[in-house]
Amino acid sequence: MESPRSASLLSGERDRQEEARSLLLRVLDGSMRSDPYPVFDRIREGGPLWWDGSTVVFSSYRHCSAVLRAPEAVARGAGACPARQAGRPGALAVAVAGSPEHVRLRRLVAGVLTPERMRALVPFVRDLVDDRLDGVAARGRLEAVTDLAYPLPAAVLCRLLDLPQEDASWLHQRALLLSPALDPHHLLTGAAPPGGEARRRAEEELAAYLGELVRSRGARSGDDPPSAPAGAEGPASAAQLAAVYRALLVAGHETSVDLISGGVLALLRAPHVLQAVRRDPRYAGRVVEEVLRLDPPVQLLHRHAAAALDVCGTRVPAGTAMLLLLAAAHRDPQVRNSPEVFSPDGARTPHAAFGMGPHACPGEPVARLIAETVLVRFAQRVVGARFATGAPSYRPNVTLRGLRALWVDSDGFGDRGLPWPPA
Repeated sequence: MESPRSASLLSGERDRQEEARSLLLRVLDGSMRSDPYPVFDRIREGGPLWWDGSTVVFSSYRHCSAVLRAPEAVARGAGACPARQAGRPGALAVAVAGSPEHVRLRRLVAGVLTPERMRALVPFVRDLVDDRLDGVAARGRLEAVTDLAYPLPAAVLCRLLDLPQEDASWLHQRALLLSPALDPHHLLTGAAPPGGEARRRAEEELAAYLGELVRSRGARSGDDPPSAPAGAEGPASAAQLAAVYRALLVAGHETSVDLISGGVLALLRAPHVLQAVRRDPRYAGRVVEEVLRLDPPVQLLHRHAAAALDVCGTRVPAGTAMLLLLAAAHRDPQVRNSPEVFSPDGARTPHAAFGMGPHACPGEPVARLIAETVLVRFAQRVVGARFATGAPSYRPNVTLRGLRALWVDSDGFGDRGLPWPPA
């Protein structure tokens, strides 16, 4: 027979779960996009949340990292985009971790993102940043998202993939339209994210662009199927290459944009940190890591249990959808003291901003390279950087949270002849 005490405990647990459900719906509705973290904290305090019989939400660092490291927890985006529904591989996420196809696709990405190519990118990225700052120097004001964050990743990815630079803006617009497909509206409410028709057209246009690209390259090289990128092992099919290009262009672009603008925002909020980057450009790496922890571009991830899992004592049956609230996990007080404080000088604490385990993001080196370069040059060249009038505004996206606009006033712009790094 259930005691009054146990009934009270069960009632308290039900109340916490209901509160967490209500808070998660508030995250979806966009009303708190500028600062969702107090809500994420409250959800995390409630522990694992069973949304329904087939979906569980994890929000502590311990639970999220356990799922991300589990080979049975696969990234499945089926239904998120028309290309996948039509049978075309949309990204690395469609392959089961550890499967021959998954290993194959990751090797293809590694062939694009070799250490040699990363080193060769450095002067190109530096010139891009200087060109953008030169372009706004006359007006004395910088809009960090449009002037810096959006143009750079698309231009860098075009360089890496040997795409025409004049296509960079078009590719950026397609990526912007596709990113809301990652939001968990359908998983939690059964409704599709807004903008479905525009997103479908963007998916079709990008699929046609990439399909023509790999076909034309195969024709020029005389290969059928076309060759894999330099550094990958063996030939690749046109569909595999298109999947790799799409993954880099869509996932890599938007997350880099949000990391750059989030990094600039962090420097404006902490002038002593900006000064530290100006004195020592190597410090920018610590700033990037702290932004990835405290204000991650990827706020949540969706995983699927390909087999039954035990996640730190929570039994997850095969077929269960798992929603991982990284933005909550990164501020887990069980992992770091005062986790809400921005402190690049603090002890390094783990984060999952680029994933973990078999699905860790292979584009991590590119995102870090671009973000660190922007922050160093911003600190060097934007003299007296400070917030302009108006609060920073955010896009409505839930999964990929990023600024819509961030206006910065300055006392002037230093000359691009400043040495890299400063003497």
